[in-house]
Amino acid sequence: MIQGLKERKYDIAFCSKMDNEPLVEFIPVAKQELVLIVPEGHPLDGKTSIDLKEALTYPHIVFSKRSGLRHVIDKLFEKCGGYPQIAYSMEEDQGVAGLVSAGFGIAVVPRMPILSSLPVSIIEIATPSWERLFYMATLKNVYQAPVVTNFKNYILEHAEI
Repeated sequence: MIQGLKERKYDIAFCSKMDNEPLVEFIPVAKQELVLIVPEGHPLDGKTSIDLKEALTYPHIVFSKRSGLRHVIDKLFEKCGGYPQIAYSMEEDQGVAGLVSAGFGIAVVPRMPILSSLPVSIIEIATPSWERLFYMATLKNVYQAPVVTNFKNYILEHAEI
């Protein structure tokens, strides 16, 4: 998404904050909850909350390195003092959830509506503490059409931060 923004394919992108992007302005607009999901019947199935350290021994479906979520989740595991075995890597959160529901591993994902329709258990992450912000990204020092500026202002007025 950031590449598309820099190539002027998009005027605005909603994404994770990326480091080393001096041409891009990132404005926080929402907080997103991350949860651990496991397939039904998994040994962790039935837990309502977890210390993420307990999940390190199980194979994980992780986000690809191109995903903004990968950096956030890697920091969570750093706080746990370890990193799980990677079973698969994907870029899209729905794809990660689909692999978990099929029993290919477990994953840390954003809480999203699709989870309630999949055969997975959603477990709140009690520790480590974390916060994920969702950003509106625009190019700095670039002319924005009035409709884009109006939309950006609308988002800022309704931001959940």
